[in-house]
Parts: sequence; C-alpha cells; structure tokens
Amino acid sequence: MYSIEPDTEGVGAVRPATADLSPPTTVGGARDFARARLTGVDPDRVEDCLLVVSELVTNAFRHGGGLAALEVVASPDAIHVCVQDHNDRLPVPTQPSAGFLPGGYGLHLVRRIARDIRVTPLRTGGKIVRVRLPR
Repeated sequence: MYSIEPDTEGVGAVRPATADLSPPTTVGGARDFARARLTGVDPDRVEDCLLVVSELVTNAFRHGGGLAALEVVASPDAIHVCVQDHNDRLPVPTQPSAGFLPGGYGLHLVRRIARDIRVTPLRTGGKIVRVRLPR
C-alpha cells in the first residue's frame, strides 16, 4: 500500500526515541543507525530493513534537500522506518534507467519489501516517508 496523508495537525515531524537528535550524515551512517536498533530481529528482516533505509535515505539526500530525521523501531509484529527530509515534493516512482544504470529502482524496491508506505507532507516544509516492514 502506498498512500499520501495530509499533515492535519501541522506537527508531523519525526521524533527519534534516542537522545541523539542529529540525523546520520551518510547512507552508511543511516544503515549503522538502523542496525543498532534491530538487535534480536531475524537477520533476513534486518537486511530487508537496511535496504529500505539505504534507498529512502539516498532519496532524501538526492531529492529531498537532505535528511532531517531518521527513526527505526522494531515492534513485535513489524519494523517501522521513518525518514524525514526537507523537500515538499512527493516521491514518484520512475522507470529504472535503461541498461541497468543507477537510478529509478529505489521506490520500486521499497514497495516490493514493505507492507505499507505512507508519505506525509508537512505544513512546516518537507515530508515524512513511513514504511512498515514485516518482522
């Protein structure tokens, strides 16, 4: 499922559960951040989550004006990933590049792995992409 939800309350920012409120500055740092929050989770599910984090954070850096916040939480039945960026433009799946060149695969991969994807444009600018993965 892919849906766009309005920010009806105007306060939709991601609030990391950790004291360190500064987001990772690299895609590798985002994967490390996610991996540290997935202790005790099946290794195959961790790898799926790391792929999703890589793709969403790469999109935040390439198209979203940078990463504003990241949170990864494992609940008993799902893994929740929230990525906030600075750009109001909503993600749109594009055709992958011809000849297997980089570009156009990320959102397609995320959609195949995720149970649910929700995009929330923020009144204050930017957006949040929330993904729920099977645990």
